[in-house]
Parts: sequence; structure tokens; C-alpha cells
Amino acid sequence: MEANELPKGCLITSSLFGTAVGLSVSYFLCHIDPAIEAGWLRGLWHGSNLIGNCILSIFDDRLLQAPLHTAAYTVFWWIFAICAVISTIWTILNLYGMFKMNR
Repeated sequence: MEANELPKGCLITSSLFGTAVGLSVSYFLCHIDPAIEAGWLRGLWHGSNLIGNCILSIFDDRLLQAPLHTAAYTVFWWIFAICAVISTIWTILNLYGMFKMNR
């Protein structure tokens, strides 16, 4: 093992910790209230937490997008939702590559 490589256990721990933090943020800070009209800032927030809300929607009746929103909400929701999905796929592929390379 080279000096700049991390052991597999550290990678697994950091991935699990990051997942736990992301789900906690989505659970406690990103509840979508259907009665409030959502603007661009909520679109940014809801879109960036899309993955966490998708996972949590399996276990409860969580919304993925606010039903009452502005056009700016939709634009920002899509931009940040796409970025969230791309970064999640990028992270999974990088972790898979690191595990495969370390075998």
C-alpha cells in the first residue's frame, strides 16, 4: 500500500458516514410542505437533496417535489437534481473502481 492510499475499511466507513449524514439532512431539514408555495431557493435545496428524499420516500409518504411552486423552483430543482444524480453516480463508480483496484 502506497502512502497516499486509504485502506478499504476507511473507504467503507467514510462512505457509510457520508450516507448517514446525507439521509439525516434530508430527514430533518428537507421536509417538503405541500401547503407552502416554494420559490427558487427551496428548488435548489429540494433538488440537491433528491437522492436522500428518494431513499426516505420508500419508508414514509415523503414528497420529491413541492406541488405548489414557481417556475424558478422547477428550473433550480431540475438543475440541482441532475447534479445530485450525477455526483451520486460518480461517487459510486469511484468507490467501485477503488475497491476493484485494491483487490
